[in-house]
Amino acid sequence: MNYTQLCAAIQSYTENTFTATELATFTQQTEQKIYNSVQLPSLRKNVIGVTSPANKYVACPNDFLSVFSLAIYSYATPTATGTSGLNTITVSSNTNIVIGQSVTGTGIGTGALVIGIASTTISLSVVNSGTVSGSMIFQGEYNYLLDKDVNFIRESYTLPNYTGLPQYYAIFGPQYTYPAELSLILGPTPDKAYNMELHYFFYPESIVTSGTTWLGDNFDTALLNGCLCEAITFMKGEADLVALYAQRYGDAMLLLKQLGDGKERGDAYRDGQIRYPVK
Repeated sequence: MNYTQLCAAIQSYTENTFTATELATFTQQTEQKIYNSVQLPSLRKNVIGVTSPANKYVACPNDFLSVFSLAIYSYATPTATGTSGLNTITVSSNTNIVIGQSVTGTGIGTGALVIGIASTTISLSVVNSGTVSGSMIFQGEYNYLLDKDVNFIRESYTLPNYTGLPQYYAIFGPQYTYPAELSLILGPTPDKAYNMELHYFFYPESIVTSGTTWLGDNFDTALLNGCLCEAITFMKGEADLVALYAQRYGDAMLLLKQLGDGKERGDAYRDGQIRYPVK
């Protein structure tokens, strides 16, 4: 169901005519309720960033709603040279290269790991499959941060010089330069630049502006009946009609919850990923 069809259905069911502004309000209010009631995988995004050394704060994306997971890992992309059959390579810089990282690139053997670092000479766990040349990728293991509150991080790392590999994060509050957007605080403060991967829930573009959305295409019963609830409330409809639309919306949300919080979800690895009971 696209937005034009949704507007036509709302007016047909209620046997009433609404302005474009009223229809948009009904729709956006309903989307907001749905997106904050069910954690749908289709409402997740993934972004990659880099921590700043000695800076404990991380800005959230502009469309951020809530965290699904936050991971930090070491990462480096120096150029390298090496000889086929040897298990050593020479890199342009060993910055951010640590023992245990996986290594990929031209001439690097399958499954190569860093087992030794001697200045710019890197020892690998397997021999080179060919002549090593060009840019390499050194990537460390993902370290998933635990969700805590700000007080926990402040009390655990009371001084600015408590630095290291971050273990925890918390939603800190609005950004100073962008008060409408949130930021995260890390603990301890990063001691160097680490790559980050943030998996988060976001507000997708409204069907009002985009014309079509995942919700309209795949679960229009929840969207339509939610809009009807808003419309009948706006009309100050009879109590039995209000109850009817509320029941139909509740039934649709039950099915949507079974999909988003049940069929499309396994056990949550981290705390804070809420699974609402289906009633």
